[in-house]
Amino acid sequence: MRHPLTQLVLHGPACPEAGICTAALSGGADSTALLCVLHELRDALQIDLRAVHVHHGIRGDEADRDAAFCAQLCEKYSVPLQTVYVNAPALAASDTHLSLETAARNLRYAALEQAAPEGVIATAHHAGDNAETILFHLIRGSGLSGLCGIPPRNGRIIRPLLSAQRTDILAYLAEIGQDFIEDSSNFTAEAARNRIRQTVIPALMQENPEVLRHISRTAELLSADSALLTQQADDIFRRCYDPQTGALHHLRDYPQPLRMRVIMRVLRQMQRDPSYDLLQRADSVLLQGGKQQLGSGIYAHADGDALYLLREISHTPAEIPMQLGENRPVTGKICRAETLLSRNSHKCDTHSTLDFDKIIGKPYFRKPHRGDRIELPGRGFRTELRKCIQAAVPPPQRSRLLVLYDDAGCIWCEGVGIAARVKPDAQTHTLLTLTVTADHQG
Repeated sequence: MRHPLTQLVLHGPACPEAGICTAALSGGADSTALLCVLHELRDALQIDLRAVHVHHGIRGDEADRDAAFCAQLCEKYSVPLQTVYVNAPALAASDTHLSLETAARNLRYAALEQAAPEGVIATAHHAGDNAETILFHLIRGSGLSGLCGIPPRNGRIIRPLLSAQRTDILAYLAEIGQDFIEDSSNFTAEAARNRIRQTVIPALMQENPEVLRHISRTAELLSADSALLTQQADDIFRRCYDPQTGALHHLRDYPQPLRMRVIMRVLRQMQRDPSYDLLQRADSVLLQGGKQQLGSGIYAHADGDALYLLREISHTPAEIPMQLGENRPVTGKICRAETLLSRNSHKCDTHSTLDFDKIIGKPYFRKPHRGDRIELPGRGFRTELRKCIQAAVPPPQRSRLLVLYDDAGCIWCEGVGIAARVKPDAQTHTLLTLTVTADHQG
């Protein structure tokens, strides 16, 4: 009859499927138990079990002892082992924003991904780790996502022991007679997580011995709520977002939790991980109007029913030659230029399709200048480009407007249209189509 810990892994949400399964092995009780359980189940699960030990360059001789123990353990169970050496102190020293603990964790996951490029990677997080993480995020003022705890699955990372208690793990090791090693850093109060592990959680368990199970259950409920909110926010994003202008239309019609999730999604696409304060400021601009800097060269601007989250324009050359394919003449936008035969003109937007053969010289992008003029199709006269832009383009979009010129002047302005002299006609052979989308990486 299998031990309850083995049953927990076999029937849990993070049980590995058939194929390669690499266990992250430190030599401590948790990872040792994980390796032993997976070894016990490898035939039943049809997994190709392997192990990786990461030597972090911390704790000197003790770390060397850990590596030696892992090698002996894997030899005992005939599990292939890779030992990867990293330098966590050097990484922490090079980045003032990284603690030694965070540097070690980042290097460990990077090493695991590199050492195990196929299959799943099993880590030994258990219910105590989950509670520790939730309390850590709670103390730091995390939002809902932080209170959801550690997921049992996250990409290729699986955590088969996540619902297990530490006592379950120690009982399993005692039953099979398997020893393990202790990391002395777990017994110091230097790291914030260690203080939670040694002081806060024991105090909570005195109040209720089942507190770890209750915290895990609460995290499961919050995760389900968070997933539903994320799905609703994704639906709202698809309805509200204009990929050509980057505007979010009618976002204020939705409740604040959904509005802020949509705003957070856009800012993360812009490579900015927003704080709660920053999200509130962007939401305030949406509701009250105006313009506000959000930091990192990003600002929020509300105009009518639209919210724009934009990057400040970086310095660009006065004239940027147009090339076929992707063009990035201003920060935050991509203009795709493509040619096609005129018989396909029914597929094209008439406001951004030109007769390629009527272009004089080589086309280029630049900012509109005072005095620039354009004759729009059907007008019969030339109009000052600035007035056309004011009539057709919302104010937040004007500073990063795309305008295309040739040797004779303006031939296309985003939001305004093409010049009459490059309008396709019955004699047109080759068309030039221009498609503008937002570029959140820029």
